[in-house]
Amino acid sequence: MSDLGRGDRIPLRREYKFMLPKSRLPELRHHLRASCDRDRNAGPDGTYTARTLYFDAPDMRLFNANEIEASKRFKARVRGYPDTPEAPVFVELKHRDGDIISKVRAKLPKDQLAAALSPGGGFDASPELGAFLFQMIRHDLRPVLLAQYRREAWMSRVEEYARVSIDTEIVTQATDRISMDATGDWRPVDHALQTWTKDSCCVLELKWADAIPRWMQALAQSMGLLRAAFSKYCYGMENLAEDHFRDYRRASSPWA
Repeated sequence: MSDLGRGDRIPLRREYKFMLPKSRLPELRHHLRASCDRDRNAGPDGTYTARTLYFDAPDMRLFNANEIEASKRFKARVRGYPDTPEAPVFVELKHRDGDIISKVRAKLPKDQLAAALSPGGGFDASPELGAFLFQMIRHDLRPVLLAQYRREAWMSRVEEYARVSIDTEIVTQATDRISMDATGDWRPVDHALQTWTKDSCCVLELKWADAIPRWMQALAQSMGLLRAAFSKYCYGMENLAEDHFRDYRRASSPWA
């Protein structure tokens, strides 16, 4: 098979995250309806399930870079949609340079994921998949965590690229397999004890290219939103540290 993993590049963008009590979701949706429509790929309730397989090096350098909020860092992951078994998966490199986010991804049939990411798979990869494989070899990246969550996504009717996502029911489990299948027990990471919040929260994310839309500014101001860091990968690794071959608290290698 040639040109494995048709790729695409997501526009350069900015992403701001916020922790929002679930009790304020009706107020948030009221604001969003003025400028946005729900993702047409969502289910009848306006949400869909997403599952992500995260990769890291033995010294957990990707985790550490995120924890110290290194200005330049990346995540290596595979995104899938378990509610739709026939759907493809997306192999992604997500780079951050300050507040600028860039993403390169390749689309693969789910049943070809393990072969595509294994040494000697015998495929001629697309440039996007080749970039992922290069980072796997360079940093000895291996699968370490599965995360799953419900996403409610909204898309702007005004700007070419401006989106809002609301993530709830975030759970994780340890893994060491190149597979999107869950094999262990899920552990929640968005409950009040884990997030150090008064009540259980959802993760609200505003995403835009170029200048921030005025309606997003008005939304943040009217709801009094305060920017907060929330990484599903880091929260999951902290929650599951005892399941891994290396305790994250002993990881000391600097980001390179």
